[in-house]
Amino acid sequence: MSIFYLMVEAVPKQSNPESKEFGGAFINLWVKATTKNEALKKAKNYIDNVNWKFVNAEEISVAQRSKYVDKPDSLECYDEACENGLGAIFYTWAIGEEI
Repeated sequence: MSIFYLMVEAVPKQSNPESKEFGGAFINLWVKATTKNEALKKAKNYIDNVNWKFVNAEEISVAQRSKYVDKPDSLECYDEACENGLGAIFYTWAIGEEI
């Protein structure tokens, strides 16, 4: 299995309390999977489970740990994906804010 890096756009579902505050987010995910399609499916399931709605994938690529050694948050997510199958960081924007 590989660790895939995905950057996706998502919006909070109306049932999500964060929908009153955030207009959307770019989510960086590191996913343990055998193919890009499997990684995308796992990412979509995760996003759905945390009460957000997948909009589109901006990037999907095989990740290398060495790329994140000077980026502690990303490195932590990469390592979490190695251990638990998935790590994610949400970069949200406020309702009405330009992205």
